[in-house]
Amino acid sequence: MHERRTRKRFVGRHEVLIRTAMNKYEGSGIPAHTFDLSTGGARLVSPKSFPVGAVIRIRIVLSKTGRDIALDGEVKWLKVREGEEEYEFGVEFLSLTSPAVLALIRELYGTEEGIPATVA
Repeated sequence: MHERRTRKRFVGRHEVLIRTAMNKYEGSGIPAHTFDLSTGGARLVSPKSFPVGAVIRIRIVLSKTGRDIALDGEVKWLKVREGEEEYEFGVEFLSLTSPAVLALIRELYGTEEGIPATVA
């Protein structure tokens, strides 16, 4: 199978809060966590499903640096986790800001692998 991803994925758990267009700025949101993370997207695990194509607001607490970042992302795929009442889905980040990208780079590359010269 051909790998379509251009960015390296880092397996790791980061706490996430998901909001939809309906509750983008209000309410507590839906708790979730990452399975893996890159500078371009994430695989999330949540007790609630979201349809493919939905745009969601994601707040990620980066576990190494302790920073909070808020991103919009589009759900690209969805599957039910067998034997669990959870869903796993891929999200592509949309309209990343420079501070968000820098926070992700510091989290993912900062200590173990060195910050790359270029980031796709």
